Amino acid sequence: MTQPEAIIEAFKALGRTRSIDEIKSWVREKYGDIWKDFGTPMADMVPISRGGNSSSTIREELRVLERVSPGEYRLLT
Repeated sequence: MTQPEAIIEAFKALGRTRSIDEIKSWVREKYGDIWKDFGTPMADMVPISRGGNSSSTIREELRVLERVSPGEYRLLT
């Protein structure tokens, strides 16, 4: 399980728009304290076409988040 995969799993379980802290809490409850930073990986999971980082190393198929407001994201459908 990679961190982006765990983040996607959290969005699927929780639904709707979620804050970085809500996603971090869900992932840590399920997988423990494996990953420290969630803000940067979540920002890197936004596609370039939706304002994501062009320097992100996240695979394109995992770039499935939309930034709704600072610190809040939702899963693209």
